[in-house]
Amino acid sequence: MSLPPLEPGLHREWRELMGTVATITMRDVDAAGAQPAVAAAFERLHEIDRRFSPYKEESEISRISRGELTVPDAHPEVTTVLEACEALRVESGGRFSAWGFRADGRLDPSGYVKGWAIGEAAEALRAADLRDFILDIGGDVFAAGGPDPARGWGIGIVDPSDRGAIVAPLAVRDRSVATSGLAERGEHVIDARDGTAATEWASITVVHPSAARADAAATIALLMGEDALDWIDRDPDAAAFAVHRDGRLAWTPRMERYLAGTVTTIR
Repeated sequence: MSLPPLEPGLHREWRELMGTVATITMRDVDAAGAQPAVAAAFERLHEIDRRFSPYKEESEISRISRGELTVPDAHPEVTTVLEACEALRVESGGRFSAWGFRADGRLDPSGYVKGWAIGEAAEALRAADLRDFILDIGGDVFAAGGPDPARGWGIGIVDPSDRGAIVAPLAVRDRSVATSGLAERGEHVIDARDGTAATEWASITVVHPSAARADAAATIALLMGEDALDWIDRDPDAAAFAVHRDGRLAWTPRMERYLAGTVTTIR
């Protein structure tokens, strides 16, 4: 694989996991000295993937789904995650559900786990006193500090109709950015109330201090239809940027603080 070139003073490590690529980009670090922290962060991600992946036959989530393991007998983190998913089900009016995320009805907490995993790995890096890094898993990120003291990390919101184009550049510090949309996997986000797929939006991006919340909110917002941005805006820590299916752009007022350049109209 090929990754974009780095600015001077930055160092990057990457691994294939969770069915995608995870990268950790750090500023002003001794690469050899940072290896234990980087290894710990990636191992934490692998551990979470082994436990929670609905695509791994021997994961605890797959075994629970098949009735081979009960939640109380699983690792305590399973209870923590499923309780968080249940709270999101209630908050979303039943739209989001770990049991209704897949068309086949199997248990799948992925709409929460990916962001939660990013947060867990970021904590492993911070525990090793790394302060300026960006952790990216398949386009969802947590950005700590910045590439230099004067600016935040640059993150582009991708045009869902052209994966090589950016519709809005962002600059963020100590925030997570997560996007849910239809570009890569089509109409795959399922409303647990009736089994229908989300179709109102092409993509919704959420900025939030919590990676778990950003990921879950982006997924739920995709199911909220025209009420999505108003729902996100009720959270004083959240900002959102959305692309309609017809290419129109919309964003919440708090997103203005993160926009770092010209927003490009989709034609």
